[in-house]
This record gives sequence, C-alpha cells and structure tokens, in this order.
Amino acid sequence: MKLFGHHVERHAVAYAGLDALLFFLPLAWISFPHAFGARGVALEPYQAVAIALGLLLLTISLGVYNGDAARDVGTYLKRFLVSWEFIAAAALLFVALGGFAAVGRLGPSPLLLGATAALVMSVQVGLRLTLGWWLGRPSHKRRVLILGDAADSEKVRDFLRGPGRDRFEHLTTLESWGPDLQPTRMGNVLLTDPSARALSLSELAENLKSDEIVVACEDRGALPVDELLECKLRGIRVIGALDFWEREAGVVEVARGAGAWLALSEGLILRPARRRAKRVIDVVISLTFLLIAAPLCLLVALAINLDGPGPVFYRQERVGLNGAIFKAWKFRSMRVDAESDGAPRWAGSRDDRVTRVGRFIRKVRIDEIPQVINVLAGEMSFIGPRPERPFFVEQLRKQIPYYDLRHRVPPGITGWAQVNYPYGATVEDARRKLAYDLYYLKRSDLVLDLLILLQTVRVVLFAHGGR
Repeated sequence: MKLFGHHVERHAVAYAGLDALLFFLPLAWISFPHAFGARGVALEPYQAVAIALGLLLLTISLGVYNGDAARDVGTYLKRFLVSWEFIAAAALLFVALGGFAAVGRLGPSPLLLGATAALVMSVQVGLRLTLGWWLGRPSHKRRVLILGDAADSEKVRDFLRGPGRDRFEHLTTLESWGPDLQPTRMGNVLLTDPSARALSLSELAENLKSDEIVVACEDRGALPVDELLECKLRGIRVIGALDFWEREAGVVEVARGAGAWLALSEGLILRPARRRAKRVIDVVISLTFLLIAAPLCLLVALAINLDGPGPVFYRQERVGLNGAIFKAWKFRSMRVDAESDGAPRWAGSRDDRVTRVGRFIRKVRIDEIPQVINVLAGEMSFIGPRPERPFFVEQLRKQIPYYDLRHRVPPGITGWAQVNYPYGATVEDARRKLAYDLYYLKRSDLVLDLLILLQTVRVVLFAHGGR
C-alpha cells in the first residue's frame, strides 16, 4: 500500500497502528476527568496524543516494524525490549527532573503503573504474533505469476521464495511463449494437463487465481500485450520488474532500460523550492546535533589521542554535488600510514589499517559526526547518497550504468542506502547501494528524509553494517 507517496508493507502499517492505539489508550484513561476520582487530570488530551506519537516514533526509529523484524521473532523481540528500555529511561528522567507532582496526581501506586506497562507490553507482543500468523495465512497471500526471461524471472522468483516472504505465493514462471500465447514451460502441476496448454495467458492466470503478474524481461517487443491488457481487465494486476523492485525492495534496479523507465515514471523532479527548504532544515538539524553531540565528540577525540600518535581529524577528498570535489571531515579511524603506498583501497571487514578506537567508532558510525561541518559549509546535506572518493568514482562510473546520477543531489552523512545496506567493499556492493541511492533520488521528499533520520538511530544503536 502507498502512504505519503511511498510504498509501505501492510503488516508494518497494521503493527504500527496497533501499537499507537495501545500507547494511547492508557494515556487517554489518565487524561479522563474522572479516571482517578477527585485527584484531577494528570494529562490533557493533546498531551496524551503527543506522548503516544512520540512513543510510536521511538519504536519506528528502532526498527520494530521493519521487514527483518517481521521475518524474525528474535529480531523483533530484541528491538521491542530496547524500545521499552528507552521508554522506562525517559519516564525515570521525567520523574528526576521534577515530574513528581504529575506522578502524584495519577492516583495509582508506582506498582500499579508498572503492572499497567507490563500489561501493555504483553498485549503488544501477543497481538503482534497473532496478527503475523493471521497475515501469513494462505487466504492473505498475494498469488504471483512471473512472466519473463530466465535470468530476470529467476531473480524475482528467488525474492518471492526468500525468508520472511510468507505474504507471497509463487504460482509458476512462464519463461517463453509462442505466437499463440501458449507457454512452452510451466512449473505448476495444474499445467501438466495437456488441455491447459491451449489456454491463453489471461485464462491461465485466472485459472491459477493469480492476483498479480510480474513481467520480468528485457525484450518488451515480444510481450503478449493484448493478453496482458485482458488480464488487467479481468482484475489481475500487471507490473513490470522495475516497478516491482521499487515497491517491494525500495530500490531502483540498475538494469538495461532503467534510464528510459526513470525518465517516464513519476518522481525524479528536483525542485529548487525543495532544495532551499532542505538547506534550511540541514542547518537547523546540524546545529542542534552539534550541541547534543559535543560531549561525545570530546570523548572520542580523547580516545583517539590516547590510542596512538596522529591527528584527531582526517580530511579526505570526496565527490559532491555535480561532481565537485571537496574535503570531508572525519574522526581518524585508521593508522597515519594507512595508505603510505599511495594506492586507495576499499575498507575491509577486518581491515588491519583500522585502529582499536577506529574499529568501534566506524562500527557505530561515530566517525562520520565531523561531517556536520561540511553540511554547515553547504558541501553536504544531512541526508543523501554517501560521497565517494574520486579514485573509486572514476572506476565505478565505467562499470555501473547511471552511477553519476547519484551526484545530482548533495551527498549526505546518512542516507537510504546507509540504513538498508552495510558498508561496501566491492563493485557489486556499490551497484547494490546505487539501487538505493536512485530510489532516494526518485522519491526524495521530507517524509523519506524523516524515515531515514529515524532509521539511522537503529543503525547506530545496533551497529548495523559497520565495518
């Protein structure tokens, strides 16, 4: 389904909606005038709504509703418990900062309040598991038929059959067809009946009770267009592979024909007003972030000094907006002689050039904090594709189609690729990350920026993808 112009999985909306309701109901009861007799109202209704919304944003930022949490109960429970640890810490901080009077007006004892929180947590987990089971039932699966070339269709098929994709049911793959639209290879038992081979594509899709046909082929000229139109008229969704990947994976695949698809599809309009608004937001966020992170920066600088000789900061040439070269600030995480031979190298997962402190600050992305200076200077944005070194850009633009498109927006400290994919160390990693960068370029708006900011909390807190 679409939410604010972005594709969002149904289960994520359902889970978030239930949690928002469970956050709000106890707060609404507290705000009810006669909830605790004559003791008065502890919360105004608008305060209850604001607190519930804040709690929901917290759980979103920790990835409680992400696809990997939906696919793995252990991942969900880990993030769920961490979110409640933050909630408990916030409540204790509120009391410590003078919230005793408000707590006193609540009426119930702290024990009862704790029991209420435990009840809410139990109901959250119970409903989450129940709803996950319900949405995974066969009647709620999306029945998909794939039509296309061997390589492209196999990629879609593997995705549909991948872990945690219980919402899909792959019916069959039709890899080729004759002039009479009679499939020559069919993998479903229904089609072993010779009489089924006389069916048209629309009749076949209807007999299989298909909800959707994914067309995954490069040669669009050979498509059975009339039959695909008939499928749509019979209520069966028909979607191209590039649209499928954008909807289901949040990427724009770097494939043949992607340029024409980008030019003709919606999005990819870089309006000047949007850039000006983003610049104002960048400055406000950067100044606020610097004030909050100043104590942490001092500790990191001290740790780097104690870890060994060399400067605290490191400046490195990067490629920015429209290919302009600038020097990005970072906390130094490698030895001073890391590239003494003058040859740039990708950072490996166990790179021996990384210092002890550097290994930690890279893992939790703290080494990127000084780039706020670049944001204030207008060389970077807070959110955008990560800037790459000129040496690697020259290599990648020759090997990866449309690579330079990522330079049409200001580079960022964090971005859509960073919250969805780990550090890259190969050309294939760069290709995969470009798919996320192109999605950001195509769909860039304030809603996506907010989602990336929230998800960055999860990446830093759980050290996802650090290297």
